Amino acid sequence: MRVGDLVKPLIACGGQPGAARCESAIILGVEHSHDETIEVAMFEYESVEVYEYALLCSCGSFEEYDNQLELISEGR
Repeated sequence: MRVGDLVKPLIACGGQPGAARCESAIILGVEHSHDETIEVAMFEYESVEVYEYALLCSCGSFEEYDNQLELISEGR
């Protein structure tokens, strides 16, 4: 995912806690957050990079990790 892409927030958006979640947000920025080690097979581990995205929806701006977002369409 890149700056300008339209995504669907899976957990939360820029609105107040407990309010209805927006169906889409646009990516404003991308930043490397950290590396994680995940198990890909029994006793096989792989290091993966985790990114945090700055997003904007109709409720406001917020930040979210890449695994909490679903790509809707790529910005051009």
